[in-house]
Amino acid sequence: MIYVREYRNNMDPLGRALRALDQLVLKPLEDIANSAEGILEAISEQLGVPKPKVAAVAVPLDECGGQADGPCRGIAGVYEPGVVRINYRSTLPSLLHLFAHHLQAVEMGERFVHARRLEAERLPWELRPLEIAAAVRSAQLARRAPPRALRVWEEEIKPKIRELDDNLARLKADVEQIYRYAEVYARR
Repeated sequence: MIYVREYRNNMDPLGRALRALDQLVLKPLEDIANSAEGILEAISEQLGVPKPKVAAVAVPLDECGGQADGPCRGIAGVYEPGVVRINYRSTLPSLLHLFAHHLQAVEMGERFVHARRLEAERLPWELRPLEIAAAVRSAQLARRAPPRALRVWEEEIKPKIRELDDNLARLKADVEQIYRYAEVYARR
């Protein structure tokens, strides 16, 4: 990692790309995560439960795990005890579904991890009791969510999603140039 840090200070194409990565991708991802965490904090306070941490990522992420296809593809994120990880293009219903898993984990404690593992080994995603309960609960959460939650999603997160889409496309072109340069340089 030290090598990468040294390059961020250089003005060559690699240094510029790494600095751009910080500003154009990592910062908006952090902004999305912070806004989503704010939504879940408001709901958590309303319900009197601890809030989970939220991480936003720019890689495909869903609840399917090893399952080839199905409705699990519609949940653009995963829940791990205490942490909601969402794809940056996730939706508010996905966020609430993952938060429903957080509520299950809070209520069940250690049994949640065990029950989830057993269900994943035995049942397709759409037939797992924890998933069915999370779907119902996320619908209930959507109806009872503070109005500010939708406003934050629409006014803060959606613009960041569009910004990040544009930034990723722009940065990809720059990085592709670096890869082409590296290939040519390696052939010399």
